Amino acid sequence: MTSSKPRATRADAARNRDQLLEVATRMLASPDAETSLRAIAREAGVGIGTLYRHFPTRESLVEAVYRDQVVRLTNGAHDLLANQAPALRCSDQRPAPGQGFRGR
Repeated sequence: MTSSKPRATRADAARNRDQLLEVATRMLASPDAETSLRAIAREAGVGIGTLYRHFPTRESLVEAVYRDQVVRLTNGAHDLLANQAPALRCSDQRPAPGQGFRGR
């Protein structure tokens, strides 16, 4: 009988994936010509097979980088909202249309 429960990701595999995402984020954002997957793997300190095991295509790597950045941005926004007092609540001082905000 086989278990349908997915296995937990090994710690080294999770580190490799995180390292690949970090390096890919940096290298894909550089103004250089198109970055090769082999160069990303080399810079991350893993083999090309490890990169392809985590990201079977260039598109899957780019998508993972994008999703990671959206998660970081969203988490940062939530942290700011939770930890910073709002500068001005919408209900505090709403200007008349066309008037703009004025100091008190």
